[in-house]
Amino acid sequence: MINSLFLGYINNGDIMRVLITGATSGIAYTLGAQLAKRGHTVYFTTHTVKQLHTLENKMKKDKISALAFKMDITTKDVELVDKLHIDCFINHAGVGYGGSLLYMDIDHLRENYETNLFSSFDLLKRVYHNMKKEKIPGKIFVMSSTAAYLPIPFLGCYTSSKAAVSMLVRTIKKELDYLKSDISISLIEPGAYQTGFNQVMIENKSEYLDPESVFYQDLDKINHYQKNLFAILEKEDWMDLVQAILKEIEKEHPKFLIRRPWYMTLFLRFSFLFFG
Repeated sequence: MINSLFLGYINNGDIMRVLITGATSGIAYTLGAQLAKRGHTVYFTTHTVKQLHTLENKMKKDKISALAFKMDITTKDVELVDKLHIDCFINHAGVGYGGSLLYMDIDHLRENYETNLFSSFDLLKRVYHNMKKEKIPGKIFVMSSTAAYLPIPFLGCYTSSKAAVSMLVRTIKKELDYLKSDISISLIEPGAYQTGFNQVMIENKSEYLDPESVFYQDLDKINHYQKNLFAILEKEDWMDLVQAILKEIEKEHPKFLIRRPWYMTLFLRFSFLFFG
């Protein structure tokens, strides 16, 4: 249940009410913790009750004053946001499945897209219309990935969903500009950070590969390649990204595109130039 103390909170000056989905750990949790320490009212959400207990223990240990609740965005849980008054929405919830697109069961692709794209944007629309109804000049931040522009073999299920996310956000930005809306949207495209998320996709690909495929026979070799790739690409400390997002959240007019680490933009341009 949502604590009535938070429901009755009245916005005061620069203090915002911030909803962050998929905030059990990593970048989203760190961002929310920093916002709470800066005096903002923060609503953390998790996918499962087990994750909620983990999050609550972490908040207690870190002495973070915020509200956490379970909200599976693929269910009617999303109706909980209608009880909140949100100034800022950070759309972070997402999943990643590894494996070959050629041999993956289509239902697994649907599941990945359901969370990362369909349910995610259904929630975004709900938050947007609530902001509009309440005349809140809100801010919406959507987490995508620079992987959206990189056709990484055996991670295409995830990367293609993020490509769709980035395109949808860019299109929504055009629509908001057309409407001259006082609600802004920003696209966050991080590079590879050492959160453990990429390793999960590497390890879970065996669940989504046909045992009869050549890829399954070469699984150890493929995993070794991917682990070495991310060992090179991943940045251990994500505070540069968190600080960049914090800066935009607290601006009256946030910029549209947030990318970190700084060299990822150069890496993408190099990739486009030489590999198309």
